[in-house]
Amino acid sequence: MSRDNLKSKFLGELLTFHLKQHDWTYENSDDNAFYELGTKERLQIKELVKDAYELGLDPAEYFYKFYPVDGCHPHEGYGIKKSWQDVLDNKAKEMK
Repeated sequence: MSRDNLKSKFLGELLTFHLKQHDWTYENSDDNAFYELGTKERLQIKELVKDAYELGLDPAEYFYKFYPVDGCHPHEGYGIKKSWQDVLDNKAKEMK
C-alpha cells in the first residue's frame, strides 16, 4: 500500500470515528459545557475535512453517513463543500 493510500485510509477512519462520536445537536443544549464541547468537536472535524480535501479526497460521503441534516449546524460549518442534495445527485448519476 502506498503512503498516500495509507494516509487516505487512516484519515477516513479517523473522520468516521469523530463523526460517530459527535453530538450533532449540541447547539440546542441549555448546558454551556455541552455547547463548548460540541463546538470544539465541530472544529476538530472541520480540520479533518480540510486535511481530506488537501489530500484530494472528498469527505462528503463520510460526513453524510452521520450528519442528520435537519436541526444541526450547517454543513459548511464543518468545512463540507457539497450539500446533501449534491451528493445524492452525484450518486444518482453514478447509477445510470
